[in-house]
Amino acid sequence: MNVESLCLLGSLRSPDLLDSSLKILSDSVRGEAEKFLGATKQLPRAELIQRWAKLRETEWAALSKEAADRMGVQLDATAPALRLWLASWLVDQHG
Repeated sequence: MNVESLCLLGSLRSPDLLDSSLKILSDSVRGEAEKFLGATKQLPRAELIQRWAKLRETEWAALSKEAADRMGVQLDATAPALRLWLASWLVDQHG
């Protein structure tokens, strides 16, 4: 689980539900999330959005590299309708 993704998305989409949502996490993951939230709590919304965009960009680059290395497929060269399916399949197959 990517704690940073969870926290950024939760802070942007449903900040009022984030604390209660963290209760379902294991103690170690919850502690990591609480630490991250403490460090980002005072950031302006624009900064949170920028961090979320950068995180997504980084994750997509890693996933694209994985697809190229494992399957010989360039995700960005595939039809847009297939990109997310291929990315999902790759995660399901290889974690």
